[in-house]
Amino acid sequence: MADGDTITALASGAGLSARGIIRLSGPAVGRVLDRWLIGASRAPGAHRARVRLALEAGGESELPCLLLVFASPRSYTGEDAAEITLPGHPALLERVARQFMSDPEVRAAQPGEFTARAFLNGKMSLDQAEGVQAAIAARSHAELAAAESLLSGEMGRAYRDLADETARLLALVEAGIDFTDQEDVVPISPRDLAHGLRNCLFGLECFLGPAAAEAARTEARAVLVGPPNAGKSTLFNALLGRARAVVSDVPGTTRDAIAEPLDLAHAGAGWKAPSVMLVDLAGLDSALTRSSAIDSAAQSAAMREIERADVVVLCDTAGRFDESGLPLSGKRVIRVRTKADVLRASAEDPPSAIAVCALDGWNLAALRRAIADAASGAGARAADASVVVPRHRRALAEARDALRRALASAGPDGARRLESPELIAGEVRLALDALGEIIGRITPDDVLGRVFSVFCVGK
Repeated sequence: MADGDTITALASGAGLSARGIIRLSGPAVGRVLDRWLIGASRAPGAHRARVRLALEAGGESELPCLLLVFASPRSYTGEDAAEITLPGHPALLERVARQFMSDPEVRAAQPGEFTARAFLNGKMSLDQAEGVQAAIAARSHAELAAAESLLSGEMGRAYRDLADETARLLALVEAGIDFTDQEDVVPISPRDLAHGLRNCLFGLECFLGPAAAEAARTEARAVLVGPPNAGKSTLFNALLGRARAVVSDVPGTTRDAIAEPLDLAHAGAGWKAPSVMLVDLAGLDSALTRSSAIDSAAQSAAMREIERADVVVLCDTAGRFDESGLPLSGKRVIRVRTKADVLRASAEDPPSAIAVCALDGWNLAALRRAIADAASGAGARAADASVVVPRHRRALAEARDALRRALASAGPDGARRLESPELIAGEVRLALDALGEIIGRITPDDVLGRVFSVFCVGK
């Protein structure tokens, strides 16, 4: 993503519809509209206008459309932006999108780039940006409600309140370290610290829900699913970093389900990423169920593994991702367009699909990150708990574990001073760092500011 470019993309869903929207954002929006839209410049000061779109250079063919113009910074991205509403025929929308991308000042937007620009330009926080993706991916009312709480900033405010209380406790503990030689100075007693830590832990448990502990004890199972010769075994070997499955151009080479543990924390997916059981399955093809008893058994075994899986990695070289007949209810699905080195991206590819090349490792880090996110949240939802973004769930669980260790070191409630303030401060700092993964880093200067605000250092 290059800052300062003008980008365009289809902003409405794929398929036939009454209306479709093409979005533009960037410094050249005004010049692009002048080149391709007839009548746009004759509505000065208007943010909405009915204009005509030139479908060919020179304006030989025209199409009526609705134009919405947003001047910086009063737009979704914070830049000059425009949305063009057209009849929702896929062929027409694709033609117009290609036309804009042929303009020398415009390029195709990368996945998530409009929302990334909104975040970078201060139009939304990081948790609100994640709420956009959560709303797109929502598959239930609970997931949509959780996404809306992120978008509104409600969840972010709750996270920040929790981080503020944790930072307050850390400031008081560290202040006590500075005054260990003064008996009359006790910034926080073991009783008060334990009370504050329990309040923070209660908030974390409310976010995580009662199913989080059980989910943390269960290793998630991720299966590679797709038609024969979709590159699953090659991808399986590439993710593991060694040749475990036999790779061949002959369809049906893989018949047994091959399972191997994949430690994502040591495979480039980031610290504290979970370990999952990665499973390579036989290629799914209904014709194979009738070809022989062995092929039929392989197909049945693959379906059973899909039913057991927490995460399903759908692999398809063409990007069609046929899900018919697959038991995907309640599972996290990652769509992967394999063999990206030989097959170019198509306009029909789902926006969320990850294109990879298992031979040279291109984009495997993004896939590992997606598997880590999906595995972290697999099975960790409860009907009465808020649905938490997987990245947030990992950070909240890390903060909870650190605060539990700090609470265990706080000492007896009747004691006047903390017995191990350095150890407690280290654990509370780990919790604060984990929360900082969600709300942004809380620096030592922030903690120092809280020392002066809550404890009178000088009289």
